[in-house]
Amino acid sequence: MEISIIIPTYNRLKILKKVLYALNRQSYNLKRTEVLILDDHSDTNPKSEILKIKNKFRYKLRFFRLKKNMGQGKVRNQAIKLARGKYLFFLGDDTIPKENLIKEHMELHNKYRGIAVLGRVFWHNSLRNEFMNYIEKIQFHYNTIKDKNDVKLHFYTSNISLEKSWFKDEEYSKEFKNYGFEDLELGYRLEKKGLRVVYNPNAIVYHFHPYTFEQFCKRMRNVGRSVVIFTKIHPELKKKYILPFHNAFKLGSFVLSNKFFEYINKKVYWYSNFVYNYLIGIEEELENVEKPESICSFLNI
Repeated sequence: MEISIIIPTYNRLKILKKVLYALNRQSYNLKRTEVLILDDHSDTNPKSEILKIKNKFRYKLRFFRLKKNMGQGKVRNQAIKLARGKYLFFLGDDTIPKENLIKEHMELHNKYRGIAVLGRVFWHNSLRNEFMNYIEKIQFHYNTIKDKNDVKLHFYTSNISLEKSWFKDEEYSKEFKNYGFEDLELGYRLEKKGLRVVYNPNAIVYHFHPYTFEQFCKRMRNVGRSVVIFTKIHPELKKKYILPFHNAFKLGSFVLSNKFFEYINKKVYWYSNFVYNYLIGIEEELENVEKPESICSFLNI
């Protein structure tokens, strides 16, 4: 088997089926490709619906349902063990691939050995509005990539591929409980072991994940909680992700997040709320440790 495409899923059968059909339209030869669907104990078992369409695809489809909900990182660890391919492709159950996705990844793998290929994620066109367009760069920081041939800290498992051999001694950390940073943390460990991540903006998936303002604020709060776990594992990155002047940023963002400012400048209002929730998430996670730490002691300042 050449390629294993890993897709964890949870309560997203409708969009998952669109992803599977889009994979079947790939311009790449799919005879040596398998797609692993791992259902993270969805409320309704999607197995029967998946089996109905299984024989319509040019690739081999394998379905597994977990006995309990485990979270994306742990699900992917299970999938890595089950995968038979030399190359592992990580996709989301709501990321619809463009027809040339696998081709764009494999052209780079055939050119360079031992790399990871990072593709591009856009919002699905049907979701676009002023708010979704604004948060696109906040969700994925492609604009901060300095060298597309050696990308640092952009290991996004909604569109990335690498050889399975990289997982001989590594896996997703079990420390993370909320969404956010579990993929970046794994990528950072692999980078320290010599993995070079190459960015290919032509390897595109369309993310079908609508957000409301309230939902994105909640996401930023969870990211704040996860970043504390991330920087406890890698303390050298604390000052990159945990703002040294935390209280000043918190006060400023709190003031600007007042509903009044929405009528003056919506984008400032949105961003201030995101920063405020991110900082609150950091504080909440610090309170959960056995010996609560202040921001200053956590940063050693």
